[in-house]
Amino acid sequence: MLCAALAPWAIAVICIAVTAVLLAAYALGCYLGFYFIIVKPPVVGVDKPNPLMGDEFAEFVKKTQEDAVIMKKLESEPVEVVTRDGLTLRGEFYRAAEPSDVTIVCLHGYNSNAYGDYSTRGLSYLHNGYNVLLANHRHHGMSDGKYIGFGVLDRHDVLKWVEAAEKLVPDGKIFVSGVSMGGATAMQCSCLALTPAVKGIIEDCGYTTVRDEVDYLAKKMFGFVPKLTIRFIEFYMRKLAGYGMREADSREAVKHSKVPILFIHGTNDEFVPTFMGHECYEACTAPKELVLIEGAGHAQSYFKDAEKCEQAVNAFILKYK
Repeated sequence: MLCAALAPWAIAVICIAVTAVLLAAYALGCYLGFYFIIVKPPVVGVDKPNPLMGDEFAEFVKKTQEDAVIMKKLESEPVEVVTRDGLTLRGEFYRAAEPSDVTIVCLHGYNSNAYGDYSTRGLSYLHNGYNVLLANHRHHGMSDGKYIGFGVLDRHDVLKWVEAAEKLVPDGKIFVSGVSMGGATAMQCSCLALTPAVKGIIEDCGYTTVRDEVDYLAKKMFGFVPKLTIRFIEFYMRKLAGYGMREADSREAVKHSKVPILFIHGTNDEFVPTFMGHECYEACTAPKELVLIEGAGHAQSYFKDAEKCEQAVNAFILKYK
């Protein structure tokens, strides 16, 4: 009855207004998707676990926190680097108990920090006689930056961390180690202009591309997310953060790697699925090794089987340093 009483032009105006409101709401929803992925991701911890992190996540977090307390008590040197776009990134440098010419530059994962992902690994590296440079990515830890770089931006920052390591240990040998987003970052920097001091890369559970990872997580966590929605989220990423989801492909990078790569992945990884590790390993044309940690969830290789990880890392460093 109401519609019949309205003039055709009024109905058209109402339809346009409703459509505009719906489109605005959709655009806002996509922006919030961008915001909670790139700017302020939800906090994940023992009290707010992500089911994709595995059944042993609580024990893993407890171990990580205990090792972080131990590591923070050790003597360290603050390190700052300035990125090519003017951001100041901050980290900590730990010298091995006995003088060492091998330094491992450590790249943490998404929505974490240097101690969050490298306290257990860092202590292992120090115990085995290597210097450790803990790096905090842009928009993580005490580092500057408005947006998470997902490795696309961070891969270029690795060159600055390498420069810092060379100054800290002149004429030393450097290995770049990364876990999760840091693993993808390490792979994606493998084809860049690394200095001769960089002898190899140790990557743990890195993804193929940001788009692959977002698509995978969307399906696992929500069942279905329209591709148009992801494209709108990527629109905001390009406009505000300055990069796209497919801009850096770990598989393509390792095809042109200038250094050997050790790939590590847990067989029970449901956050960055193990098949992504296999894809990156298969694509790599440089000298390579693959170590699968049976039963390990995401980023939990050292927690699940520290001995196997240490043996693999030590053998890799000994072989290529």
